[in-house]
Amino acid sequence: MHKSDLHTAMTKKLSYSTISIFLLLTSGLLHAQLVNVESQRLQNDTTRFAGIVKASFSYQQNNNSILSQFNGSATLQARSKSLKDIFLLLGSYDLAKSNSSQLSNAGFVHYRYTHKFNRFFRWEAFTQYQNNEVLLLDRRLLIGTGPRFKILNKPKLKSSLGTLYMFENEKTSELIPQIHNDHRMSSYFTFTYSFADNLCEINTITYYQPVLNNFADCRITNQTSISFNLKKHLSFEIGVKYLYDSSPPQGVINNSFSSNMGIKAGF
Repeated sequence: MHKSDLHTAMTKKLSYSTISIFLLLTSGLLHAQLVNVESQRLQNDTTRFAGIVKASFSYQQNNNSILSQFNGSATLQARSKSLKDIFLLLGSYDLAKSNSSQLSNAGFVHYRYTHKFNRFFRWEAFTQYQNNEVLLLDRRLLIGTGPRFKILNKPKLKSSLGTLYMFENEKTSELIPQIHNDHRMSSYFTFTYSFADNLCEINTITYYQPVLNNFADCRITNQTSISFNLKKHLSFEIGVKYLYDSSPPQGVINNSFSSNMGIKAGF
């Protein structure tokens, strides 16, 4: 089955910066909401204000079957005058339907504060709200804090490691709803490599989030993408996302996988 996506983008200039708008053409339905905040960071260390907006919508009707999908997200990042304090706000919403069946209905809002002590050490604090109707997640509230270490910071090669504590309040929408209050560790590792002349870039992020008093109860998430620069401010991107949850709500499988490909344009 083929899908065509119609995308719109708008741009707006801010003081000391430019808001970037991306046009994203996606293929494949998102089976699980995978929240990787690391991939939303805006890496320019000298820009005080920056942002990203993404939106896509598709509609198809074949032989009395109707498939519709909407995805939207926004990211805003601001830095203090000293560039040592970073404020990141982002949100996303996914909705996909086939006739009367709901294939995806998920959203999240995330706020993160980071203080930069030096080139290699930072401290972070964050809070997040998330829901996913298809995965029987009525709500997930997070709050956490911890250090972030920059392992490599070269022009072509960058890598970071973070180990944070977070408190999680979760309510499921099973036949008998469950409420969980857990203390988790949220560790992540990032790796980015840019090939010669920036023709191609590989980026991978892995999260490991076990319950502190029961490491067998954990979530593992990986997001890997490769982008090919077509022209200045224009690239083609292919990505895959994988989620493993050792203790999902009853009736939900442990593993979720999604893929996407599309055009990314910056202004």
